[in-house]
Amino acid sequence: MSVSFIGIGFIFIYSIIEYFMQYSTLGWEAFITERIANQNWVRYIISRIVGGVLYGMIMAYYFELRKLKSKR
Repeated sequence: MSVSFIGIGFIFIYSIIEYFMQYSTLGWEAFITERIANQNWVRYIISRIVGGVLYGMIMAYYFELRKLKSKR
């Protein structure tokens, strides 16, 4: 459960930061044209899901390991 929450948070924050760093002056049209048009949306969504799951798993493992060490 924590992996999914951490992963979704990562996807949301990373996507917002990426949008503002790359497309803030160009607007939504440039984002849609480059990231979503021409079947690129599948690659975009898959990359976000894989990145979110990996980040969530790493962070959940770190928090669990830290919790186990504090119980010693």
